[in-house]
Amino acid sequence: MCGIAGVIHKEGLSYYANIEQMNLAQKHRGPDDSGIVKLNSAIFGHTRLSIVDINSGHQPMSCNNKNITISFNGEIYGYKNLRKDLDYDFITHSDTEVIVALYKQYGFTMFSKLKGMFAFGIWDAEKKSLLLARDRFGEKPLYYAFGNNGELVFASEIKAIIASNLVKPKVSKKALVHYLQYLYIDPLETIYENIHTLEPGCFLEFANDEVNINRYYHYPITQEILIDDAADIFKEKFEKSVENQLIADVDVGAFLSGGLDSSTIVAVAQKYKSNLKTFSFGFEGSKSELSYAREIASKYNTNYYELFAEDVDISQILLKMADVYDEPFADSSNIPTYLISKLAREHSKVVLTGDGADELLGGYGWWYNPLLGIGKSSNYFKEMTLRILAKGFFKSYQSRVNKMQCGRKYTTVMSAHLNRSVNFKDNEIDDLLNINYIKNRSYAFEEENTINDALKVDLQEYMAGDILVKTDRASMANSLELRSPFLDVDFASFCISLPASLKITSQKDKYILRQAYQNAWTDSIRERGKQGFGAPVDRWLKQKSMAILKDEYFKKHQTIFSYVSFNAAKKYFFKDNYQTWILLVLSIWFEKNAKYIE
Repeated sequence: MCGIAGVIHKEGLSYYANIEQMNLAQKHRGPDDSGIVKLNSAIFGHTRLSIVDINSGHQPMSCNNKNITISFNGEIYGYKNLRKDLDYDFITHSDTEVIVALYKQYGFTMFSKLKGMFAFGIWDAEKKSLLLARDRFGEKPLYYAFGNNGELVFASEIKAIIASNLVKPKVSKKALVHYLQYLYIDPLETIYENIHTLEPGCFLEFANDEVNINRYYHYPITQEILIDDAADIFKEKFEKSVENQLIADVDVGAFLSGGLDSSTIVAVAQKYKSNLKTFSFGFEGSKSELSYAREIASKYNTNYYELFAEDVDISQILLKMADVYDEPFADSSNIPTYLISKLAREHSKVVLTGDGADELLGGYGWWYNPLLGIGKSSNYFKEMTLRILAKGFFKSYQSRVNKMQCGRKYTTVMSAHLNRSVNFKDNEIDDLLNINYIKNRSYAFEEENTINDALKVDLQEYMAGDILVKTDRASMANSLELRSPFLDVDFASFCISLPASLKITSQKDKYILRQAYQNAWTDSIRERGKQGFGAPVDRWLKQKSMAILKDEYFKKHQTIFSYVSFNAAKKYFFKDNYQTWILLVLSIWFEKNAKYIE
């Protein structure tokens, strides 16, 4: 994996020092190599984590008599087969040059052939144009901004754009609203008004001082299919994805939580790779999933590594997170993700992860089960709601179910899902920020009024804004590449096209995954519910070192209170719940970034 950077300006040659600083700011993304290419109207930078074609894959890469220059972050799966059909004289064996060949042969229609996770910039010297592109689901980040002199500046991380010294970032109160409610910044925005993110599945063209953004990936429509036929196709596509993502010129391992997703990846990966290294993380007490992870590690005879939460100082790691995440990010599972990435990097350079499975296959039962009573399944509502309440299923979310009132209050799955409970209510946001903000955004699909609408919302918002941001920053801070077999475009598109009834039912989540792979798991894993990778925030906040941290960042440091009302915030300081955690993370972030922001 890598860090990409660039400045587009008619005086591009004069920005060498700026690119040097941008490369330095994201050196963690690529500690193996770095480079800068100077062009007449552009200058590109790159920091490289060498995974494929280690010897000749140096970047930025200039090709086609230096008329085309690329800086690329990611992996193109199946690139060796792609290059066989391209009319192009290759000089390297890298997937980077395959992108150039596709661009040269197909132009902006290249994306239908491009499979993988990616973010890249291409400078076309003949057209004097820049192409920026990002993968379909947002596995790899890509940010851009305009400098004071009209420069277009792009990079893999916001910290690199700030390091260019060409942009003075300005905090967005609109972005703060989303953060306070959902723990993360809306994936269509950034914490700054004047730094932008390219939406997943889109490409940007910059020419003649104009920006044009187009969507190249559209979600497939739902197709009816029988479960047995679907399970066969599901297995074929998934196993092909795992096989492709195990290809690398370095060792590849896998995260193993003991859940359905990671257990399935390990079960399939061992078909193609012996002595697979697996990495697990355990919390103290009831949160630990290590017993399940050990079962799968034993069943498939993996080289198994464990990390325990009690071995770390949470207060120090929380401070570190403000450096790792350029924006406020309060999903507490970023800490175990960072720690397990650190452990894995000691033994592997590439790791497979189960990201995407929950959003594709209905893994968040506490969000989705109450929605089964709405829309096309409305006759089911009464029985489902009574069963949840009577048997105490998802007890911690009963208030959420009652609040939504499912079919009584909402007539569509989409409206019910978008109005699920938040960490801070609208009136609380108004008090904290003195802003009355109404969220209004569009989604790239046609509603069908089934649970599929909720899944597609979460693919575009929760997965892109929380899950993939969490894993990319945590892993790349440790110079570790993560790959997500569930997000292979062929496999993921097939899952998106499946009817909702094959994903989640009144009895089971991830129905098709269970049908396809239940024999690959142990009995206890087959029967367990989803636990997730959450952290014991309430216990963490009561630790002595965390009490000291709260005093420091709620009483001593005041930058946050230029944006957030102190009088409104103080009642949350010592609740020791997620509201406390959210404000503490925000205060630390403001203090770390005070010198940069207006």
